[in-house]
Amino acid sequence: MDRWSNGHVVLTGDAAWAPTPMTGIGTTLAIVGAYVLAGELSKHDDIRVALSEYEKVMRPFVRDGQNIPKIIPRMLWPHSRVGLALMRSAMQIAATGPIKKLFSNAFARDSSKIRLPDYG
Repeated sequence: MDRWSNGHVVLTGDAAWAPTPMTGIGTTLAIVGAYVLAGELSKHDDIRVALSEYEKVMRPFVRDGQNIPKIIPRMLWPHSRVGLALMRSAMQIAATGPIKKLFSNAFARDSSKIRLPDYG
């Protein structure tokens, strides 16, 4: 979405940015979004400024959270028996120790990438 607010109506969590469940960061984004929104609203008298700051803090973190390789959804929902067999084989290989660690490191979402303001 271009904006997460209109007047006094504000979206956060899945309503605002709806990351696919494959990102593994939806709950983190929702909690961080609520924290930042509440903090900015408490910090500013002007709601427009507060909502602008909320988006400024959240946009980079959300963008990173939504960023998954485009091939991943296609691989996880095969449309043929051959595709299903390939997916199952890939999952068995991916579940082995070294490969599992490699995938975890490659696709893990790092919630420490956002610097949360201290709203006191």
